[in-house]
Amino acid sequence: MAIFTRAQEHTFELHGNHMVGLAVPSRGAAQVEVWRADMDAGAATPAHQHDHEEIVIVLKGRGHARIGNDEITFQAGDTLILPAGRVHQLFAETAIESIAAMPLRSPVRTPDGQVMELPWRT
Repeated sequence: MAIFTRAQEHTFELHGNHMVGLAVPSRGAAQVEVWRADMDAGAATPAHQHDHEEIVIVLKGRGHARIGNDEITFQAGDTLILPAGRVHQLFAETAIESIAAMPLRSPVRTPDGQVMELPWRT
């Protein structure tokens, strides 16, 4: 068992997305990785896809997501289950706080299939 305090966290920023690896390999995670994702109002994630589904639990704020050709809106209290193999992108209408999880080391890819190396996943 491992316990980490908030004071031990390191935040990475990417285009208005502030990411913290909560359960990642460097912290001893062996099967599932979990991140805290805070988005500035007006920010968007890069369009990307995964080999496995990604779960996002929205704690604060509201926005919309593009999943393939579909658009959905979400707000605090909602859970998004983003399907494997579908390009998706999240857009923050207000500041958003969320928790995201997926199987450990599932590749994150650009829409053209290139693997994205994301520092909060180590």
